[in-house]
Amino acid sequence: MSNLAIHGGPKAKTSPYNRPNRYGDRERDYLLEALNDKGLMMTNGDMVRRFESAAAEKFGCKHAILTTSGTTAIQTALVALGVTEGDEVITTSIGDAGTFMSILALHAVPVFADILPDTVGPDPDSVEKLITPRTKVIISVHMAGIVGDMDRFLAISESRGIPLLEDCSQCHGGRFGDRYVGSMGAAGAFSMNESKHMSTGDGGFITTQEDDIARIARLYIDKTYSRGEVRRGDETLLFSAINARPNCLTAAVALAQLERLEENLGRRDEIVQRYLRELAGLPNLALPRIRPDVRCAWWPLPVMYTGQAPTRDDLVAAMHAEGIEANGALSPCKGNLHQQVIRDRKFFAFTDRVPHFLENIVYDEFSCPGTDRVAAQVIRLPVDHRFTDADIDETIEGIRKVWSHLT
Repeated sequence: MSNLAIHGGPKAKTSPYNRPNRYGDRERDYLLEALNDKGLMMTNGDMVRRFESAAAEKFGCKHAILTTSGTTAIQTALVALGVTEGDEVITTSIGDAGTFMSILALHAVPVFADILPDTVGPDPDSVEKLITPRTKVIISVHMAGIVGDMDRFLAISESRGIPLLEDCSQCHGGRFGDRYVGSMGAAGAFSMNESKHMSTGDGGFITTQEDDIARIARLYIDKTYSRGEVRRGDETLLFSAINARPNCLTAAVALAQLERLEENLGRRDEIVQRYLRELAGLPNLALPRIRPDVRCAWWPLPVMYTGQAPTRDDLVAAMHAEGIEANGALSPCKGNLHQQVIRDRKFFAFTDRVPHFLENIVYDEFSCPGTDRVAAQVIRLPVDHRFTDADIDETIEGIRKVWSHLT
């Protein structure tokens, strides 16, 4: 094989990754329908209802509620599940900040479970050990599109009487057996920012089978307005809530993206199966082991480098030089417990004063050793449904080239 690009040799990836515009005629058609409807607010036009009905049917849920982001979807779901000030919510110790920020926004206490390297999601054993009388909700995070052991999470939820919220922000269309993620717990929460399987630029939605959860969620995203049930001037605002109302333009794009989802997932799986076949056997490279009854909704593929020399960062730097879009970060932050907002309970922007609900909370930033190992070992390999076969050919060639020279 030729010399590494980082040492002056030719790049393995000779052209940029293929990423044409992911929005097309279907999105334009639905957007025009929304613009020609009675209005763009969710209470006027019909497109929000159309998306919610289609999403509920697709994911096997009685209700889907569109929101403005994945973060507001999680926050709204927590409210609908009864989370109040001082309650504990168990979640993952690594992942997008929106998950634990949603807990803090309700003046509840995030509790961080360790993670497993194969699923890069919370370890059920760790979750179970963290349950206390103050635990109100458990959040099972389907990280990187990988579906964890839902039998365990559901058993814990049922035996302890604690609702399970599925964070499906990175796992649209994933399945455990014949059930979609978002349909198994008390509720599910999805993100639709630009990087997700379904994108509206930004957006999110909630799924649930429960009428009462859906009712509170709909009230919470709309400041508890009853919308036509009483005469204007006679509204009775039921509790403190936010404005996370979606609009019909967002819903139009969401509906088109939902209709493209299966094609998207099929291509992602083709790419990941090639990685799993053609990178198997590389020294010190651990590929995820997935249950045979699971369909993952692959996002970037997390693999683990378990060697010492070269370092993980040496390998990532060499892959970058080859033109490969790999990186050594599972999430924007290497671990939630290491962040100032958690470690130091830095809640406010302009003061270090700790709010009352966190006054007696102490976080040990090294209490999740599995998470820290994953953060030090993980390499995310690029996955996108728009990639060509040539993109993947060159990516695999480049990875094998780096390994042959450095390991």
